[in-house]
Amino acid sequence: SVIHGCHEEQDIRRLGGLRQYMPTTFLTYAIGMMALSGVPVFFSGFWSKDEILHATFSWPISQGPFLMGLAGAFLTAFYMTRQVACVFYGTYRGGKAARAIPGSPKFHADKPHESPQVMLMPLRLLAAGAILFGFVGTPAWPWFHSYFTGHATAFDLGRLFHGDTLGLMVLSTIVVALGLGTSWSLYAKFSGRKADAPDPLETMQPDVFHLLRDKFRVDEIYEATVIALVKQAATWCQRVETVLWNGLVQMVEYATLALAWLNRLIDEYLVNPGFDAGCEQLSRSGKFFSSLQDGQLPLYLRSIGVAVAALMIWLAWEWML
Repeated sequence: SVIHGCHEEQDIRRLGGLRQYMPTTFLTYAIGMMALSGVPVFFSGFWSKDEILHATFSWPISQGPFLMGLAGAFLTAFYMTRQVACVFYGTYRGGKAARAIPGSPKFHADKPHESPQVMLMPLRLLAAGAILFGFVGTPAWPWFHSYFTGHATAFDLGRLFHGDTLGLMVLSTIVVALGLGTSWSLYAKFSGRKADAPDPLETMQPDVFHLLRDKFRVDEIYEATVIALVKQAATWCQRVETVLWNGLVQMVEYATLALAWLNRLIDEYLVNPGFDAGCEQLSRSGKFFSSLQDGQLPLYLRSIGVAVAALMIWLAWEWML
């Protein structure tokens, strides 16, 4: 809703003072902010946060998760208050360049505007749920937890005072109040500054602020480790593919071509000449024998006579020997 009402602007340094332009969005946003921050006792976020803190506090192995939960509760209240102060309080620090109204010589700067009802109705429903569910999800009536465990439950106000429940509620309230108060003391005045003004935390701790703004340099570490390893692996894969696999493929290709040329030479200069010569000789033999069978009877009789004469001579020769 804020992004839509501010002409797609998403930099909170260029926002501010939106509660006078977007009252419904501001009210529902404030309810969501208090629920998320865990403001007691009419917001559902307070009870869900305390349920987590109670579970981690009762963990017999370590108090680490409990302390981390308290730190998370403080930071959530801090950054949500910072966001509300920078976005909805102070003066509007954004606006696009002035543009001419079609058909009019006047100019105007873009100002925020309230969102349409199609966006505001879901916000109202969510805000109502953030408040109303705070009355039905308390330790006095843990129906949601009982639903999952399968045990019957009933409303009992005394559960709020059992064991360490009340103490944890007071402790979480103090932590949330510290987060809200610290953030408001830093950013209530900042909301009236210009968009390019340095953040109060940047002024106090520039090194820490830059480290946080750079997301603990996770992107740089990822680039120097995982991305570099992937690039190196890709380089080696490319070299292996180019030198080894492509070389083997080219060797097979050249060997295939050499065998093809050798087969062609054998076929053209050995097989074909021998086959062609044999076929030619066979053809001449066929022609010779076919010439003997030309259908001429005198020729057949002369051939028989010559053959009989040759046979008689051979037999006589053999008898004489």
